[in-house]
Amino acid sequence: MNWHSTAVLTFPKMLSFLFHPRFEKEAAKIKRRFSYFDEGLESFKRICEFQFDPINPKQVVAPAKLHRIKCFDNFIIWKIELAVRNAKSNQSPRIWFVVRGATVAFLCAACHVDNYDDNVMDREAAALAGTFFS
Repeated sequence: MNWHSTAVLTFPKMLSFLFHPRFEKEAAKIKRRFSYFDEGLESFKRICEFQFDPINPKQVVAPAKLHRIKCFDNFIIWKIELAVRNAKSNQSPRIWFVVRGATVAFLCAACHVDNYDDNVMDREAAALAGTFFS
């Protein structure tokens, strides 16, 4: 007799994800340019379950792709160069998000094609983070 096992790999979802209305608006614009944006975002959310696990975090994302923008007393603002299929590395959308405990809140997003200013986006992300955690 030949026994075959089928197993489904499931990831425990410990984090909760929130989306600022500005992020949703900017994400809709990016989706028109990068059709696989949603797929990349879902992959990143799965990675967050390990990278930002509040009990036992594990570094999964290379420091060159994940940038700590600013630390506050009770949360940290990050920026990720989101991996999106069919997008070159320098074209990858950038996403600003905030992490506090078991909550990840996506704040804003931009692409280099839009010629955004990092410093302006960093300040705007800090202001948007206050809508979630003040």
